[in-house]
Amino acid sequence: MIDEKAALIAERAAFHAMLADLTEADWEVASLCDGWTVREVATHAHLGATMSVPAALLGLVKARGNFDRFMVTQVAAERSRPTSEIVAVWGGVAHSAKVPPSVKQVDQAIDVFVHHHDIAVPLGRPVPSDPGRLRWMADGLVGTGKPIGGGARVEGLRLIATDIDWHYGTGPEVTGPAAAMILAGCGRRALDDHLSGDGLAELQRRS
Repeated sequence: MIDEKAALIAERAAFHAMLADLTEADWEVASLCDGWTVREVATHAHLGATMSVPAALLGLVKARGNFDRFMVTQVAAERSRPTSEIVAVWGGVAHSAKVPPSVKQVDQAIDVFVHHHDIAVPLGRPVPSDPGRLRWMADGLVGTGKPIGGGARVEGLRLIATDIDWHYGTGPEVTGPAAAMILAGCGRRALDDHLSGDGLAELQRRS
């Protein structure tokens, strides 16, 4: 059984290591998140570990309960912070397994893993992981509700990883590397060219 705390910290540490290695030009490159640069994704991705509960509740009230609007407003307010400050914040997050109330550690790991790709893919950088963490996140993905939404996207499909010993579900098949499967299950299509199977079109339709 995986140490979930250590696994979340490892995902966050890998994200921090990438950010610390970016050039100033890299920070302004468009990410895979529509309308957001690398800087904005990096700012957004640490909020689960750094934002207080009162601040989050107040922000949601101001956004009239709309989570996406809340995130856009919060990131807009903080995107002007110097790059060094964002990296320093992540330096602390990289040693933390803190998650918001009622949020699972695996959900936060998936969030960081996906946002890592949101930055790394446009920059042509690899995203490190290991079989144990990939299996843990794949298992977690199929049970996620909003805002990740993986459970609904993969319902009625059979997912089969080709690089680790993992499979899930019944129905039309989707096969490929676990990382590509996780991204597709989170609505990202950047690694879809690594996936195949008669269930792929339906999974893409649900993105």
